[in-house]
Amino acid sequence: MNRSVFALFALVTLPAMLASGCGGGPKAPYEPRHDQLSKGQYPKVTIEEPLSTWVIQSDAIVGQAPNGGPLTVSVPIRLGSQTPDQYARVQYRFIFLDSTGAPLRTQSDWRYMRLEPRNQVFLQGNATDTTATDWRCEIRSGR
Repeated sequence: MNRSVFALFALVTLPAMLASGCGGGPKAPYEPRHDQLSKGQYPKVTIEEPLSTWVIQSDAIVGQAPNGGPLTVSVPIRLGSQTPDQYARVQYRFIFLDSTGAPLRTQSDWRYMRLEPRNQVFLQGNATDTTATDWRCEIRSGR
């Protein structure tokens, strides 16, 4: 009986000890994959996949007060023709970035919008800081 217990113990613990002790030194942490999109290629407006076939976007309107005030952005969107009598609820938020591409410290919260069929609406965003030089808009379903 002692031999079988010893053999079972060796079969179970020996591979575990070898795997943990024979790794050749400390293991490096896992790294994320590198994003293939450059900062300039990243889209200004992103949308959750299920909404992407329903929502249509026009060119954004970007402005800034002549006295160097904060950046303002308006993104026109509407539901496509494949939704004749249905509406959709969405949430959106703007992320404003400084000249280095870093997000500003203060950002807006998610806002809700109801999209009616065949009607264009404008998603509005205002930077809270005059150092904003760039922006992004994220759209997701109205959860």
